[in-house]
Parts: sequence; C-alpha cells; structure tokens
Amino acid sequence: MVSGEIEEEVMDAYWDLENTVVVQGQLFDSVLPALSVLLAALTEEISVEARDAVVELIHQIVSGESDEEEVERGSPDLGPCCRELAREGLWLLYQELGTRRRENAEAILEAIDPDKERLAVLRSSVRGKSAPR
Repeated sequence: MVSGEIEEEVMDAYWDLENTVVVQGQLFDSVLPALSVLLAALTEEISVEARDAVVELIHQIVSGESDEEEVERGSPDLGPCCRELAREGLWLLYQELGTRRRENAEAILEAIDPDKERLAVLRSSVRGKSAPR
C-alpha cells in the first residue's frame, strides 16, 4: 500500500490490510505492528494516493476497539494501546491538517491528542485555507 503509485494498486492493498488489522471498528492482534509501519510511512515521500490511504487506515485504527476474540485471548485494550502508539506520531498527524486529508487528520487528533486546546488552535489556523494535495 505504501509503495503504491496508482489508486487501484493502493486501494487493493488498503482493503487487504483493512480486512486484517481492523474490520468494522474491531481491532485484531496485528494492528500494533501495522500502526507502527503506517506512522513511519508518514515520514517518507510516498504518493498522494498512498498517503491518503495511510491516514484513512490510521483513522480506522484509532477509532477501533478490541474484537471479541481478541478480548477472549487476553487483549482487551487494543484500542487504547493504538491511541497511545499513535500519539508518538502526533506531529506527523498535525502536518496532515494542511492537506486534503484534513478531515481524517482532525478525527485522528480528536481521538488521540489529550491537549484539546492545541488542537483547536491549530485547527482554526488551517480553516478556510485551501488544502494542498
């Protein structure tokens, strides 16, 4: 997904990942290593399509909670663990506020940033500006 250049290629890989690490808000044990890779990808020069998919998948992950099977296996806290891990990439996600990925970035930041005042200030600083690719 991260190395994809065209939308079809990126989205095929996206759906493979999305249906493995998070399914309809339910998180599975592979989610933490996947999230680490997704955050690292935001530090790289990747295609716009890949960056869109990465931010979307991070949004799906930080919005999720442990699947019932994962709870039974002893991993009831995948959601909070993912949100904590995502905080390590907070500055990467704040950079996305000035892009066409703004809505997903805002939703992610609302879920992970405990400093709501910072989010409000930075959000207002990009409102009304056109979002570059």
